[in-house]
Amino acid sequence: MPSSITEAELTRAIERTLVARGKIAPAEARPVARMVLGYFGADDSVLDNKLSSDDRDRFYQLEEEGLLTSEEEDATVSRGKTWRIHYWLLKKARIRDVGQGGEAPPTDDAEHVYRSIGEAAWSRSADAKAPRGT
Repeated sequence: MPSSITEAELTRAIERTLVARGKIAPAEARPVARMVLGYFGADDSVLDNKLSSDDRDRFYQLEEEGLLTSEEEDATVSRGKTWRIHYWLLKKARIRDVGQGGEAPPTDDAEHVYRSIGEAAWSRSADAKAPRGT
């Protein structure tokens, strides 16, 4: 199994997560995959401070879907100061599993409840009156 994630693998994983949940349009899956892989290149990690604000938002979405993870470490720099370094990692096994037809990451329980409620429950009738207190 190749160690690098391909654009096709990441695109399929994005389609089965973000697209399937209506978080992005189907036409955005491949450009998002290209953007992510453009940051990683051949590396397994990318520094958070390399990301644009919009791209960082997309990385957080991918993290919510279980396709990326973030980590941090402390580094001592000149004069004994400590800097916290944040970086992102591709969850390669998860990307491959989701992209090859494995289970998609579970949805949030609240999201499931809201999606299971029919449209009629969300509309209010003009006739309905709230009970009055005594």
